[in-house]
Parts: sequence; structure tokens; C-alpha cells
Amino acid sequence: MSIFIASTKPITRSKGQSAVASASYRAGCELEDKRYGKTHDYSKRSGVMSADIILPTSLKEQGANIERSELWNLAEEVETRKNSRVAREWIINLPHELSESERKELAHKFTQSLADKFGVIADCAIHKPTAREIERGADARNFHAHIMLTTRKAELDEDGKITLTSKSDCELSDTQRLAKSMSRAKDEVTEIRELWEHIANEKLAEYDHNLIDSRSYAAQGIEITPQEKMGSVATKLERDKYERELKKAEQAKEKGEVYQIDETPATIRGEVNRLIAQRNSEAWSAQLTDNQKMNDAADAIIIKGHDIERTTPPPQLIGSDYSPKPSVKSVAVAEPIKASTPDVPKRKAPSPADIAAAMALAMTVRKELAEDEKQKELAEEQQRERELAEQNKREIAERERVERQRADKERVQQQERQAQVEQLERENKQFIADKKQMYGSVLAKTAEQNIRGIDKEKPAGTAILAISVANEVMHKLNDYINEPRTTQTQRELAEVERSNLTDFVSDKSKQALSEIKNLYRTDDRKTHTEALQTALNDFVGNHSKTADKTQQQALQSAQRDVTSFSNEINRSRGFGMGM
Repeated sequence: MSIFIASTKPITRSKGQSAVASASYRAGCELEDKRYGKTHDYSKRSGVMSADIILPTSLKEQGANIERSELWNLAEEVETRKNSRVAREWIINLPHELSESERKELAHKFTQSLADKFGVIADCAIHKPTAREIERGADARNFHAHIMLTTRKAELDEDGKITLTSKSDCELSDTQRLAKSMSRAKDEVTEIRELWEHIANEKLAEYDHNLIDSRSYAAQGIEITPQEKMGSVATKLERDKYERELKKAEQAKEKGEVYQIDETPATIRGEVNRLIAQRNSEAWSAQLTDNQKMNDAADAIIIKGHDIERTTPPPQLIGSDYSPKPSVKSVAVAEPIKASTPDVPKRKAPSPADIAAAMALAMTVRKELAEDEKQKELAEEQQRERELAEQNKREIAERERVERQRADKERVQQQERQAQVEQLERENKQFIADKKQMYGSVLAKTAEQNIRGIDKEKPAGTAILAISVANEVMHKLNDYINEPRTTQTQRELAEVERSNLTDFVSDKSKQALSEIKNLYRTDDRKTHTEALQTALNDFVGNHSKTADKTQQQALQSAQRDVTSFSNEINRSRGFGMGM
């Protein structure tokens, strides 16, 4: 028996959707999306039976034509807002009882009705469930059509080219529709659903198949419980489990073993939906059984003439002319009176009172079946409530467990961070102490040394001495970095200190040269320049490899300046300018 599905939804940019991408996926083809500069390729997708562009009849009669890529790129081009609706989709379920050609005929007839009704262009893609989907539990009878409609009316311009103009009536708001004396959008959706019901039922009735009904299950008196929304995470968990079970079954088959696939859901939502599906299946079966029993009872009493055993009359017939009989048989099944038994009295046709009694009995049967069904549904509802309560308990317990784990993890992380901070503070303090010791030992040694011709009290001599101290401290820093007991943090601090000393030497070299130039005597300038040159060259020769590129360039620049000034002094002495 076919089910009724006819639903609609917009394809909109506010949800990150594209008309070109949607059409490519539904038609199973490759399309270039000019707006976004990308190509969507679903040409290898299975399950697409056909995909056709359907124009309004008025444009067909004028010989118009348009390709899928051109159509949906045009639909994207005419919409300028970032949240524009670029297409509308209708999804319909196609009767599995019909042949492939008949299903396609039905889908195209409905699509043509929509195109003509709104003056839009439609793209109708017919799908069937793939083998992989069926393996995962999909219904093999799930034939359906995706019908994409342009949101704007299609017309021909002066050059006979298709163009999209104003919004179609189905895209107008209720306020706009009221201004045009139109029904609400909700009512129009209902009308379109009824249109599909009418078109489909015409074909189903032609082959004496069961008809579909566009009304809701509640309106039809069928109590179907909607399933819970799974969500992407739960859906992935269910699929992953199914894939693992299939893999285990394949591995067992290769070994010649038998493996029973575990079909229990992997998530709580999956289990709830399984129970709901089971309940809905039973509701359908009960509905069909109830209807069949009622029909059988009525047929038996009124048409087929089955025997109806009674011992007492129904309450409404007590006190009437009714008298109980062992059985009531209709004339249609009464055995013919044989000539050999003339003493057997001829059976009479059922009287109106007999028929009324039989009808009352049928009504009693219906009431009893309805009451049984009501009690069964009540019990199932109570069971479902208990299961949902248990599910809520499990979810609450799970949330509490996760929250405890999160709190424990955060506490451990906080303790680790605190321990790291304390460790860094200890290592930093130790490095400061080690650094003071390094500088102290070098300064004590330097204080005892004299550089020939250099006055330590003058700025030029102080700067030269500082460069010599930096050279010795750099040696100690290098040893400190390479020492096994030095921690990683202390190594990083020592490297920073080493880099600072390199910058310090570049600055002191410039300062020393500036102070040397201010010395009065040429001999003093020469002596101090030679001392500066020696100290700077020693530092560069020993430590330039640990400097970065910028620092190396600064040291080389200082060396060039000192060398240039030394040459200048030598030239001056050659001309007898010394004092």
C-alpha cells in the first residue's frame, strides 16, 4: 500500500545553500557554479533514475528551451540578497505498485501542473533507494521525486531568451497574498497536496490499487507517533555500528563461520525510535485488522449470510416480537429442500427483526474491538512513558557523569598548571642566581686586569671594558646552556640573555667609538681604537654564530665603522698630525 508524502521547503542562502549545488546533487550530474566559482560533481551518484527540465506550457508552445546549468546559474544571478530564496523544492512519494514509466508519467504530470500554476520552470529528478541504502535498512519501495522550482516567473525577453522576472505567487508572504485577495500560504500548500492526491489516485484507481490520502493520520483516525529527531551525531553512530557489524559478518563468512548481526540501536535515540516504529507498525496492523474484522462481520451478516449464534436478544429488542432461535440463515445459503424429505419445514427469509438483531451484534463486536484497541494503546502509551522516563534517568545520569569527569579533568589541569607555574618560578629564580654568579666572577676577574693605554675611568675605556666583560659572560652562558643539569626553561632564559648581550655589544661599540672620537690626543684615539677593535673582533669571532641575521649585520657594521676610523687615524699620523 502506497503512503502519502508531499512536502515543500525553500532552498535559501541563509542556510548556506546554493541552487546550482542542489540541482547537481538531485540530478546526479556535474554543474559549474558561477556565483561561487566552483564545480559540483555528483555524476557518480547512484539512485537517480531520471532528471528533466519542465517548462510552463506557454513557453513550450513558443519553442523555448534552457539547460540545467544555465537555469540554476540564472536563478542565483537574479537574487541579490545574502539571505535570498533561490529555489523551492517539493518532494513526493511515488507509488511502488506502478511501473517505472507510470511513476515518471505521474511525477511529470504533477510537475507540469506546478509549472503552469505558478509560471515557473521545474527540474524533476526521480530517485530510487540504492543497494547500499537498502542494506542499511531503507525500504526498497521508496521511489520518490525531488521537484525544484524557480522562485521567480519565467518569461521570454525581446530576443526570445528565457529570463526570470517577479517572484511567483507561492513565494509571497501572507500579507502580500491578502493584498491580492489570495488564500494563505498554508492553505495553498494544502491545495497542492490535494492536487498530488488527486493525480496519483486517478492512476491508482485505474489499476484498482489502494488510494492515498493527503489528510494527516490524526484526521484519518490513525494514531501514529512521530519519531524523535536523531541529529547528525546519533545518525553517524548508528551508521558506524552498522558498518562494523557488516564487516564482522564478512570476516566471519571468509572464515566459514556464521555471525548474527546485532541490530540493536547504538544510541538511546535510536532505541526510542525503534520502539516508536514498532508501536506505529502495531498501530497500522491493528487498524487494518480492525477494519477487516468490521468489514468481515458486516459482510457475513448482510451479504454472505453466515450463521449468527445467539442465546438472548440484544437489550434494545427485549419486549418486542423477537423470539430467540438457535440460528439465523439467509436465503442465499439455505440448503435446498429435497423432494425425499417433504416433512422438513421450509426455512423462512430473515425478518426485519432478525436483521436488526444481527446489526446490533455487529455493532457490539465493533465496540468491543475498539475498546480492546483502546486498552492496548493505553498500555503501550504507559510502557512508552516508562521507557522515556528510564531514558531521561539514563540521560541525566550520563550528563552528571560527564560533568563529574569534566570537573575532575579541569581540577587536574588546574593542578598541573599551578605546578608548572611554581616550577617556572623556581627555575627562573635559579637562573637569576646563576646569572649573578656568572657576571660576578667575570667582573671580579676583569677588575684585576689592565688594558695597556686604556683609562677604565673614562667613558671610552668603560665601554671597551664592558665589551670584554660581555665576551667572557657569553662563554659562560654557552657553557651554562650545554650543561646537562640546565632545564629547558633555563636554557631559553640563557639564550634570551645571550641575545641581549649581543645587542648590548653592538650598542657599546658605537658608544665607545663616539667617545674615542672626542679624545684630544691622537695617540689616545689610536690606542683606544686598537683596544676597541681587538675587543669587538674577539666578540664577533667567538659569538657571531649564535647571533641572528640582524645582529650579525649590526656587528659587521660596527666593525666597519671602527676599521674606517682606525684607517683615518693612521692616515693622519702619516701627515704628521699627531700630538
